[in-house]
Parts: sequence; C-alpha cells; structure tokens
Amino acid sequence: MRRFCLEFGLLLLAPPVWAGTAPLPVGGEFQVNTYTTSGQYRPSVSLDADGDFVVVWESIGSSGSDSAGYSIQGQRYAAGGAALGGQFQVNSYTTLNQRAPTVARDAHGDFVVVFSSNGSNGDDTSLHSIQGRRYAAAGTAQGEQFQINAYTTDNQQSAVVSVNADGDFVVVWHSLGSSAGDNSLHSIQGQRFAAGGAALGGEFQVNTFTTGYQVAPAVALDAVGDFVVVWHSAGSSGGDTSFYSVQGQRYAAGGAALGGEFQVNSYITSNQFYPAVSAASDGDFVVIWDSDGSSGGDTSLESVQGQRYTAGGAALGGEFQVNSYTTNGQGGNSVSRDADGDFVVVWHGGGSSGADSAGYSIHGQRYTAGGAALGGEFQINSYTTNNQAVAEVSLSADGDFVVVWTSGGSSGGDTDGYSIQGQRYRVTGDLVGKVFFDDNADGLQTGAEPGVGGVVVELYDDSLVLRRTAVTDEIGEYHLRPKEGSWHLRFVAPPSYFTIPNVGGDDTADSDAIPATGETAPFSVTVNVLDSTVDAGFVVSLIFWDGFGSENTEAWSATVP
Repeated sequence: MRRFCLEFGLLLLAPPVWAGTAPLPVGGEFQVNTYTTSGQYRPSVSLDADGDFVVVWESIGSSGSDSAGYSIQGQRYAAGGAALGGQFQVNSYTTLNQRAPTVARDAHGDFVVVFSSNGSNGDDTSLHSIQGRRYAAAGTAQGEQFQINAYTTDNQQSAVVSVNADGDFVVVWHSLGSSAGDNSLHSIQGQRFAAGGAALGGEFQVNTFTTGYQVAPAVALDAVGDFVVVWHSAGSSGGDTSFYSVQGQRYAAGGAALGGEFQVNSYITSNQFYPAVSAASDGDFVVIWDSDGSSGGDTSLESVQGQRYTAGGAALGGEFQVNSYTTNGQGGNSVSRDADGDFVVVWHGGGSSGADSAGYSIHGQRYTAGGAALGGEFQINSYTTNNQAVAEVSLSADGDFVVVWTSGGSSGGDTDGYSIQGQRYRVTGDLVGKVFFDDNADGLQTGAEPGVGGVVVELYDDSLVLRRTAVTDEIGEYHLRPKEGSWHLRFVAPPSYFTIPNVGGDDTADSDAIPATGETAPFSVTVNVLDSTVDAGFVVSLIFWDGFGSENTEAWSATVP
C-alpha cells in the first residue's frame, strides 16, 4: 500500500490549475489474475513513464513451479490495458511461503519486485528474510532471486521498494532486532542498490528512536535519488507519546541522513499508523496514513490523514483529512504523484457515498501539487459484492493512473475466494500534430509535403509554465498528453523558419505557429479525446532527415541526426 511513482524530465515552477477534476475510468474493472484457485491477495502496481504497468501479488498456489503455500505472481500491461504476455511467477525459491510483494518501475520500464520469504536460498534460514528479483521492461528476469537483508537473526518482513528514473533503488523493511543498536523489538532497516543490482554500502538502520516497535515502513525516491523513509512507531521522540505515531527520516542519494528523525502527525490522540509516501521529481513529498480519529471532521473509527513537505523537510500547510465519507473506518491507503507533483490517494472504506454499501469499497481523491482537492472523493470499484480492500495506486508522468486491489469475488472468471482487480483512469487528452515543410509557401500542408523531424515542441499551461517537451519523429509528428484544460505550444525555431499561419478554414491543414514566437494560440484539451489539429509549417531549406540531399527523402530534419 505504499507506492512511489517516477517523475521525469519536467520543469516544476508553479502549481497548475486544471479545468477538469473528475478522472475518467477507461474501460471497465478488470481481473488481473488468470490463476484462480484459492486466494489472491495484496497487489502492488507500478507504471513507467509511458504508462505501461506491472502488477504483482501473493497467491495461494501457482500455475508455475510453486505449489508450497504462497507464491509471488505478476502480470505486465501496455498503457492501453492490454496484457503483455501471461501471468508469471516471480519467486524461484519455493519452500514454504513467499508473501507481501511490492514493485517499482524505472523510466525505461525495468522493474524490481521485493517480498518476504519464509526462508531463503541465501544465508538467511532464520524465519523470514527479504528477497528481491529484477526484470527488464519486456519481462525477462535479470538474474536470479537475491537476498536483501544482511542481518539474519529472527524475522525480517514488510519490504517496500522505490526506484528512481535511472533504475537505482532502495529497499526498506522492519526487522526483529538490528546489527546497528536497536534490539528493542522491531527496527526499520534499509539497503541501497545500483540499477544493475549491486548493493551500495551496507544494510543501515533508519530509526534513531529505539523504544518499542518501529514497523510498517515506506520509502520514496526523487529524480536525483534522494529519498525519504516513513514508518509507524510505538512512541516518539517528538510530541506524540499516545502509542503509535508516524515518523520519518530523509536521506541524500549517497545514503547520508539529512537532518534527524521527525514526527509527521500533528494529531496525537490514539494511533497513527501504516503510512505511505510519494515524492515529486524535485524532492517535495507527501505522507498519507491511517488515524484512529481526526483533527478534521471524521471521528468515526479510522480516517485517512496527510501531510505535505518540501524537499528540505519543511511542512507545507497542516495535517489534512483525505476522506470526506466518514461513516465507519477508512484505511489501507496508498499515494502516488505525477510529474507535475499532483497526487492521488486511494484507500478502502467501510461503506461508500457511491454505489457500494456491501462491506468495504475502494475510494480515491485527487490533489494538485499545492494540496488543493481536485473534485470530490470517488468510488473506484464497480463490482460491489462482498469486500474490496487493500488498494494501491500508481501514476504515469502525465497523471493517468491505475488502481489495483483485493476483491472478495470477481465479475471476471475468479469466484474462488479473493481475486486481484484493477481499474485504469485517464486525466489527459491526446495531442498529436506535425511539423511540415511547406515547399510552396502557401500556409497549407498537402500529402506530398514532407514532415520535419528533430523539432522541439514545448507545452505550456495557462500560467505560461513549461510542463512537457517532445521532439518530432522522422515523419515530423509529435505526441503529448496534457491534462484537461487550456494549453498552448511553442515550436522551437527561428522566426524566419515559419510559414503563414491560419490560412483557409481547415484547421487540420494549416500552420498554427505565429512566426515571431513559434507559439500557438491557446487551445482546450478534453480527457481521452484526440486533437490532431495543432501543427506548424516551415518554409526554409533544411537538411534532409538522413543528412543528405536525396530528392527521394520523405522527411526533413532541423538538425543532422
């Protein structure tokens, strides 16, 4: 339930204000698991920069080689929701139980799965160990399953992994005991890794407050590899001595602690537990957790609380309540951020203001990077029989997202106990246009006129903040996915390059770039709608795409490849 979403290649200068607030479900709720015997539980999901995603979960049994209790299963998907290959078994060590997986994906789609194993093919045969396995984007395992924990006395459990854009990753877990001084029940441990799987330094203890339990960690990396770890603690060196509190510790990419351990929650009555964390590319982060009560309006059992922070660890605003439906308990939360810093929180609730009043249901709430709620709380599951619980969310860089959860039954083919369900959402539209060579300088493109490759296209929001860049391909096309709202483009080229804009009445054939600036007029984007009308025409003589003067070349290039 603790997820980090990767954010790439973006200038974050100011929070945008989107016109749209309601995410659009894409397709219906879908069943992830194809092996349907017995129960499937505890899913985890991670998206790459393009929106392709992978789901992992624990399964009683397997269609693979592991029939000894619980195994770890996975399934890859394309951004459009099509399954890529079949369900696959992650763990190669099959003795006893392998449980509680989490997955994290880098910018290229490579991913890491970590989980708890009752035993190990490494040197830890003392109860539970922490195991991992690396995969290429296409689903090919990169080496064998490997043991992560170096301290092997007693239990090591509740592993969580986070990956940066380059593939470096950090794993955290709770350990019964520690080689670093905390032998007062459970401690929080961590290990850094290079993208190729080599350990960076040794296992390290995260918590400095060592009285009682420190359990249920979560971790999030930013674009440069700095990271933050959060967990719940039985007590606190801060102001919360009312049993469980939420604690945090920041780190530089090289593993040096940044400042000291800090208390996250400001509401200190009763328990605050099971935190989740997600970091933006610039290092700002948000922590979400379950609370027995609330300083907001929810005093009916558990509520979902949050706190935003700068990269430097300064609190942004106060603690806030996420859930607006307050009957019964709300918990089991997950959070993920996109490249703009906007974030989505999901959780399970006992009841719903939507259509599901049969036990637990899955809910979500969107937020801007500045912490403003985007629309209201929304129900995610459409299958409402029995319980839907233990949800996790992951966002693409553009903000589209996938939610997965455990369901007591299924509208798919799995009616044997619990299944893994998912739902895709879009908050973006598709913007596909072209830079063309207007060889007769009439301001209109024809089928015979070639495209211009290698041109930088910049996307600006209505506050004139640069949000995305693209480069035209070999046929002159670009593809961007802006959120719903008002935008404009800038085609990066000298003024003398551009043809006459806005000629004729056909917006699919004209050039939209103003020659003096290369900018277009503002235009609107609608969720899940394709706009292919925003183009630019060039009139200067350019270098051919292949770098030569062949008259048969079908595309030009602004630069020699």
